[in-house]
Amino acid sequence: MIQTLSKGKIKQYQQLHFKKFRQMYGQFIVEGLKSVHELVESNWPIAQIICSESFNAEISKNYSPYICSLSDRDFETISQQKSTQGILAIAEFHEPNWTETPWQIALDNINNPGNLGTIIRIADWYGINTIYCSQDTVDLYNHKVIQSSMGSFLRVQLKYGSLSENLDQKDVYATMLDGENIRTLPKIKNGVLLIGNEANGISGSLLQKINYLPVTIPGNKQVESLNAAMATAICCERLLG
Repeated sequence: MIQTLSKGKIKQYQQLHFKKFRQMYGQFIVEGLKSVHELVESNWPIAQIICSESFNAEISKNYSPYICSLSDRDFETISQQKSTQGILAIAEFHEPNWTETPWQIALDNINNPGNLGTIIRIADWYGINTIYCSQDTVDLYNHKVIQSSMGSFLRVQLKYGSLSENLDQKDVYATMLDGENIRTLPKIKNGVLLIGNEANGISGSLLQKINYLPVTIPGNKQVESLNAAMATAICCERLLG
């Protein structure tokens, strides 16, 4: 049976647009049919699935007992997409505790949510299940991160904290402009790929505290730089491919 939501619940879910309320309620929004379907198929905890009144009723039945329906107007006040598919989920915060794969990624102050979401997707593609994030890296549960990860957040764990502590005693490959040509490196069995801030690179204070090998992607020096997600993909292909 498809239920309806109270005004109080609608207001609560609208507040999930903001980080402080996501943290308060321990919930976040996942949008789109593909992402919601993957969420349901996973072991990730779900509080609610919401569809608009114009959404396909036959598909809605697949998501019982989580499903409820709203008017198109009310649905759009919860959705954060300009063009919605008429279905979203309210998911609970969840921190998987999987055994780490041989390779991990570390992110130092990545601010762009689209970059973070794409990096999560890249990690998933290359079979990397762990990303270490500095405390000032953008929030995993930001809707743009979740959206651009295309469901890969379900298979990649993010660990926020002190990078100097998390990277201690690990083989770290830090992306830098004056590093060793990554094309000349052999395939490496394990390590951590460290990616820095989109504008400022890796913070000097972090580099002083960890052992690392600087690596670079050679290219046209007239180009300012690659963005963080592009650099991650190229490095993963060179180091793991």
